[in-house]
Amino acid sequence: MLRGLYTAVSAMQTTEKRLDVTANNMANVNTTSFKKDVVITESFPEVLLQKINGSHLPEAFNNSTQTEVHRVEGGFQLKTEGGLFSTQNSIGVSYNREIQFAVDAEGYLRTFSRDADGQLDTSSGSLVLDTGGNSIFVGEEAFEINQQGQVIVNGQPLANLITRGHYNTIGTINGGLRLNSIATDFSQGSMEQTGNSLDLALKGDGFFKVLTPEGEELYTRNGSFTLNANGEIITAEGLFLAGQWGSILAQDGSFQVTESGEILINGEVVDQIDILEIDNIKDLRKRGEGYFYPEEGVEIQATAFTGEVLQGFLEASNVNPIREMVDMISIYRTYESNQKVVRSYDELLQKAVNDIGRLG
Repeated sequence: MLRGLYTAVSAMQTTEKRLDVTANNMANVNTTSFKKDVVITESFPEVLLQKINGSHLPEAFNNSTQTEVHRVEGGFQLKTEGGLFSTQNSIGVSYNREIQFAVDAEGYLRTFSRDADGQLDTSSGSLVLDTGGNSIFVGEEAFEINQQGQVIVNGQPLANLITRGHYNTIGTINGGLRLNSIATDFSQGSMEQTGNSLDLALKGDGFFKVLTPEGEELYTRNGSFTLNANGEIITAEGLFLAGQWGSILAQDGSFQVTESGEILINGEVVDQIDILEIDNIKDLRKRGEGYFYPEEGVEIQATAFTGEVLQGFLEASNVNPIREMVDMISIYRTYESNQKVVRSYDELLQKAVNDIGRLG
């Protein structure tokens, strides 16, 4: 009975975090270039449920049952009733009857998710295990999955994906939901015209590079700039907009910016705004006031900017207030439902303590 209590409480904790993130998104609906956050949750590992003092053998999982194999973009999706697929992550081994996986950057089979653009991502996935509990390495080899759940490389079986469980295994059970991570949705917001020559917006992927007084590099899409006493272009917090040789000197502010980010004064190119597209965008972390920095130990993988710079425009927040409000109502109702489950368990436990054990 207590297992159900733990499941409901874990769901409440996760839902509470989702509510906090949604509220923060709504609070920044009018913040220039704000990028909304998304809570990514996952269930606790599906552990094997075993019968005590039974005689349920692993062979009870029927070998004749076929595995459904479907190719999806970038990977495979499998389903079976004849056994279990096993995966491993930082919190343990999980068993499931359905699985989707692809080859990660190191050549191992790993479960995946998809980002807001639908791109496959294995970076936070779980390793797929064979029947012996070992991770499966295929490297760059082409492989197939047959209907017996085997990984086939060059016509030869490399690994069996389906495990039959252990002695007395009768199924699986998990402990509810847990917070996996909080991801940032980098989709572009709408462009709002301001007419201010110091307002710049990026159409397409890309970030302005800005420099702190200590020389630290940060990245932002907030193009609301101003000038300091020296005529340098700075952010509202005093960070310098980076050019080819450091800060950009714009004199009295009478300058033009081309679509590629060139700074023109009196028709002559005097500098180039340092704008870059970041390939490993998932490794960026938020800092206050719309700045981003790479996660510790990660190097930025940058390519040349291929979008357009719009002068006299600002990018709006990518938060949809109506959608966030609907999500908030849904999250609150989920929290309330789990709260009622916890209350019911509490009443049952109270009855068990006060009534069932009473001698009459």
